[in-house]
Amino acid sequence: MRPLLFTCKNIHTLQFPSTDDGDYARRYLLPLMTDDPQKYIRNVHNTQLMAAKVGETIIPITVTDFHPKNTYTVSPYSHYVSYGAFEEVKHLNNRLAEILVKIIMTPVSWHFRYAELDKVVFVNNYLLSTNLYPSVIPKGDADSDQLTALSEALIQWFPDRAIVFRSVDQKKNPHIYQTLEGLGYDLVLSRQVWYMDPVVALKTRQCKEDVRVLKKAGYEVVNGKDLTDDELHRAVELYNLLYLQKYSYYNPQFTFEFLKLARDAEILHMYGLKKDGQLNGIMGFFVRNGAMTQPLFGYDTSLPLDEGLYRLLTLVTLQEGVKRGLLVHASGGVGKFKKVRGGESVTEYNAVYMKHLPKKRQLPWKLIRKVSDVAIPYFKKMDF
Repeated sequence: MRPLLFTCKNIHTLQFPSTDDGDYARRYLLPLMTDDPQKYIRNVHNTQLMAAKVGETIIPITVTDFHPKNTYTVSPYSHYVSYGAFEEVKHLNNRLAEILVKIIMTPVSWHFRYAELDKVVFVNNYLLSTNLYPSVIPKGDADSDQLTALSEALIQWFPDRAIVFRSVDQKKNPHIYQTLEGLGYDLVLSRQVWYMDPVVALKTRQCKEDVRVLKKAGYEVVNGKDLTDDELHRAVELYNLLYLQKYSYYNPQFTFEFLKLARDAEILHMYGLKKDGQLNGIMGFFVRNGAMTQPLFGYDTSLPLDEGLYRLLTLVTLQEGVKRGLLVHASGGVGKFKKVRGGESVTEYNAVYMKHLPKKRQLPWKLIRKVSDVAIPYFKKMDF
């Protein structure tokens, strides 16, 4: 089996597999590769979106060079330095910690740029915070052969770049973790994520209370297919209020065109919360290999906390999970909220192959690996 590589120049020659995953890849990748990823996600810079075909599986890949404003979904520098170090420490509200991190990380950041940390190929990258793996790579020796063939091809295609498989964990895709580890990949910390069994979650006291809140709050749950263009603009605003203004501008900056594609091509199943004709909350998820995850999530943060919009959007997510018989990948953050609703904390990794690179290029990843080994137990303990 010989993997094939497709770029924006020949993507229209790709015969997408007639599977659910293949059809999704077609609806998602063709527009982003034909136009420009930046049209849909504003802070994707110096990045080429490509697609690899391995057997009947389509795997999107991104080829990136450094840009200071890149979203962390295409940039390890933004992930580990700009967002992970310089911005996350601000949430501790500890001025001394901020000063210490700045003193330590400033020379480290200079070294990472000198050693070209961002000269990287991200594998299985839909440019989203979470990238679920397709169901065509289940457990089995034949599928390990697929991963091996893809890995060997990537090294040949991109001999001057680190190869990084995103969103690898040992709960939903342990076979991918084990195969890549066996191929010599380093498993470095990406973040702690949460999985939620929606059937279990909806039986918790907190979710039962959430159901009561939804009934009393006067919100109508609306299907994203019915949102107008004006409401899509409002949905972008709601996402920005939460993920950009409250958290970080290194999160993906979705545009109106992305949400229009989500609605019209159904690359996301969207649901909104409306009251008195006003859209005040938005959630959008996609499904793959028995799981769902929500890269689109936002609400009007100016409204009183007792509106409970975050918990209501989470409730809608869990209810959709039950309807569809899916496991919910609830991404990272607000760990205590997810834990009391039955969530399970899981370490997510970036699987990195760099043995073909000069030692100078390997050093940043080796340092990240050492920090990961220390940080992982702490992250688990703190329920991030």
